[in-house]
Amino acid sequence: MTTTHSLPSRAAVTAAAWPGRSLSRAPGAWKSSSSFRQWLLLLAAVGPFYLFAAAANTIVSPGADASVEGSSNNGYPFNLSFFDLTSMRYQQVFNSSEFGAAGGPMLITGIAFRPDTGGSAFSSTLSSVRIDLSTTSVNASTLGSVFASNVGANNTVVFNGALSLSSAYTGPVGGPKNFDIVITLATPFLYNSANGNLLLDVRNFGGGGTTQFDSDVLPPTQRVWAGAVGDAAGTNVGDTGLITQFVYTAVPEPQILSLAALGLVAMAARRLRSL
Repeated sequence: MTTTHSLPSRAAVTAAAWPGRSLSRAPGAWKSSSSFRQWLLLLAAVGPFYLFAAAANTIVSPGADASVEGSSNNGYPFNLSFFDLTSMRYQQVFNSSEFGAAGGPMLITGIAFRPDTGGSAFSSTLSSVRIDLSTTSVNASTLGSVFASNVGANNTVVFNGALSLSSAYTGPVGGPKNFDIVITLATPFLYNSANGNLLLDVRNFGGGGTTQFDSDVLPPTQRVWAGAVGDAAGTNVGDTGLITQFVYTAVPEPQILSLAALGLVAMAARRLRSL
């Protein structure tokens, strides 16, 4: 999935940075003006981010299930009414090895799930859900029952409030269905697989119903859950996990940004000298 953003025009950038000024100047005026220097500084600062933030990418974990139906289905932590539950604390860890395709740091902006082939189309709003992400040292083999012990130091609340979920239940008859149960994060999360594993931590305070989600029993992921959101520990630790799609943009290393900035400045200088 790729989203392309176009760069703003020079006039638009100038209007935002220096209200009341215009790029319409006499030939050669830019060469000696302070505005020329200001323009280059602004371009060097923001240009690389426009270039590298253009593409949205996705990674599925477990990766082995990216294009095949999982071996199981799972209603936790969203389809609670199906199990006569009114709240839940749920954690699922994803091993760092699942994110090698990102090639480095990644800014996670969304999470998506897909319905199980035994599920159905639905649309519902869960009254109160909090979702956290963190980088953790625990992995699919060492995830513990005490929730606080699994949470990483950079824990971030990425969503908190009423959560609207839906699925059109599209895709092959035999599965897998499309990843159309989408959660857009209110606060994106910067994750670097070189620093540890990824922990998804969900608190569902109000229950609610969805459909059953596609899941699998595979080593790269594991879950722990408790049937009451306030419990400090889960009584159920198992290797069944939601098949999850992470939507992200790649974050370039600082030296790459510096080279891109220099290139943009050089191009801008050549262009503006011709005015």
